Amino acid sequence: MKPASCRLACAILLMLGCGQALAAAGLATRDLNPILQSVYLPTLVPIAEGDGWRLDHSLYITNTLQDESKDGEDLLIDVENYRYEFALRNRRGNWITQLDIPLIANEAGKLDNLIDSWHDFFGLPEGRRDRFANDRIAIEYRRDGGVEYSQTASSSGLGDLSLALGYQRPGETAYFIGLELPTGSDDDYSGNEAVDYAVWMTRELPLDTRTIAFGMLGLSFPGDGGNLEGLLVDYIWVAQAGMEYRFYDDLVATVQLDLHSRSIEDSRLDAFGNSVQIQLGLGFLEVFEQHRLDLFFSEDILVGSAPDITFGLRLARQF
Repeated sequence: MKPASCRLACAILLMLGCGQALAAAGLATRDLNPILQSVYLPTLVPIAEGDGWRLDHSLYITNTLQDESKDGEDLLIDVENYRYEFALRNRRGNWITQLDIPLIANEAGKLDNLIDSWHDFFGLPEGRRDRFANDRIAIEYRRDGGVEYSQTASSSGLGDLSLALGYQRPGETAYFIGLELPTGSDDDYSGNEAVDYAVWMTRELPLDTRTIAFGMLGLSFPGDGGNLEGLLVDYIWVAQAGMEYRFYDDLVATVQLDLHSRSIEDSRLDAFGNSVQIQLGLGFLEVFEQHRLDLFFSEDILVGSAPDITFGLRLARQF
């Protein structure tokens, strides 16, 4: 692990190790690089202090255009990805269980013109987007003269569902272990047809009556299968950290960083290296009775290390 990664991990561990917990801060987001979606990356788990259930419906729309060539590697990702996740969580005493079921679709870039305008309006870097035609799908990864990954037609299907078990004493750090099962398929690019597992911990810290800091630190152990067989690293560090600020009784703003370490062995491409992206969101705590709605978007801070932009929403009910 590089020194910078060590410093980041230590900082998050310090944050996780102290303070009091509050419920349900943060976003369960991740790097949605379409080539890496079959890799199990743990996320923040929104949990309540008391016993009960939580049901989440999340939708992510990601538009990506990346074109890289370095040291015998060539990568083109030109795709629009749609990911719906159904999440069911339960708490009984100190024990937390959760089930996540994703549906994944890769399509041509219907939002390409909108994304171009978005980057122009905010003055954001857009890499080499202006060199490629809009509204197409093309994903190809070449390495040492061979094609390692290729997709030129739309696809959709059930992704790899995951199961997790957590333990948290009142006001303390929550610890989790999770499995991702091979319910997806490499034929429709929705799974790696292998068992992945991960371990992680989360913490929430109330800074004052309106502000909560939160963090997550974990390790993912990808299964060696599917379209990336023989290419993935043995383990991936994953971290999230952010703050939630309550403007009014029913309105909060969230800023969050999502990070992970290198995913492809011996790759020098940005898309497979250390990744940092930022999530910005607004949460409506009582959009209607017992339902919370979060609207958010993400941008890659390390340009090319994650999709160009992701729009997301989450509708949650706790009961």
